[in-house]
Amino acid sequence: MSDGAAIDLPSAWPGWGAAGTLVIGIDPRDWAPPLHPLERDGRAFAPKHELHVTVVGKALGAQARAAIAAGDLDEAALRRAFTAQRWRLRRSGRRVHLRKDDAVESIIEPVALPAMARFHAWLGRALGRALPVPPPHVTLYVRGDAEGIGVPDAATLARWRVDAWRA
Repeated sequence: MSDGAAIDLPSAWPGWGAAGTLVIGIDPRDWAPPLHPLERDGRAFAPKHELHVTVVGKALGAQARAAIAAGDLDEAALRRAFTAQRWRLRRSGRRVHLRKDDAVESIIEPVALPAMARFHAWLGRALGRALPVPPPHVTLYVRGDAEGIGVPDAATLARWRVDAWRA
């Protein structure tokens, strides 16, 4: 699949990951992970061996799970809100180089994923506050951290952006 291609992601509840995140895996038949390392600006980036979209990052995941434990957030309702979405992404064909610091960098592809905003709006209402919508993206290459860089909002994405180009 290439630039502009739409990919239907699983809408089943994926469960909380080991890091307390909520991610949707991408079937490699729909979008295969890169096979080879990438060099950019004299720096070597390792390919990600699996592709996914992070719907809820570590910090928000910890807050949501604490609210569930306290009885302030109904986990069954959270699961229903997730599964009610049509998790369909559209590839951009762009690459964005992010640098969190000199040791940790990623190359991502921004994607269109309308369900992300709808789900975060629901979760924000359930938690009683507005939530920023994380910029939907897929991490393709990493340097310094095999997991990549969590990007919680558009301001952080802009601050860490080094460069962008068409793939």
